[in-house]
Amino acid sequence: MNRRRFFMLAGTAGIIGAVVIGWWLISPLFIDTVVDEAFPFDVPSKDEMAQMSNDEMKKLEAEFETAMPSMETLAELSESDRNTVEERVMTAAAAMPDHDMEEEKPEDVEPTAVLRGKFMGADGSHQGSGDATIYRIPGVGHVLRLENFNVTNGPALSVLLSPAPSPRSSDDLGGYIDLGPLKGNIGSQNYEIAPIHDVAQFKSVVIYCVPFRVVFATANLAQP
Repeated sequence: MNRRRFFMLAGTAGIIGAVVIGWWLISPLFIDTVVDEAFPFDVPSKDEMAQMSNDEMKKLEAEFETAMPSMETLAELSESDRNTVEERVMTAAAAMPDHDMEEEKPEDVEPTAVLRGKFMGADGSHQGSGDATIYRIPGVGHVLRLENFNVTNGPALSVLLSPAPSPRSSDDLGGYIDLGPLKGNIGSQNYEIAPIHDVAQFKSVVIYCVPFRVVFATANLAQP
């Protein structure tokens, strides 16, 4: 083989190698990878959960929270895939044990009820009942108290105060404030309201699933 032919072959091989390496480096930018994984969490039966210790139940709940997709992940899914994941997560959450709370009403000084309402479910799948009352407590500020409370169990539920009455979707919430995660789906509980907020602007208390933007229950507020 003459020298010229050798260099031509070597050059061609080099070009092909560069093209292959280049394609390997940039192809992930242009080729979609489709994944259809199920929600990776199996809920034990009620009989199995009834036999679990408190530590085992805490571990099960922690595994459920870990398995739930993040808001960033959900935002990247198509509407169809997001609806499928939502259905699987909601089914798993509904099968999880109830969280009971029994917080006492603050009694350092006599509280005054300024707004009050009763919970109702958002739809046939998301039910709620009980009383929501915003109290003014001298020296403390305003506190939202839920009593005789019961709502359908769900993932990542938060307690919101909304300026809109009877919101049924995320589009209806308006300029809401988030008082934090729901402490329990059953029982009495208290939520402090920061003094920077004028409670008179709020028309409803909303139990809201943040990652899936689903309203579970609402309580319209009015003066007692």
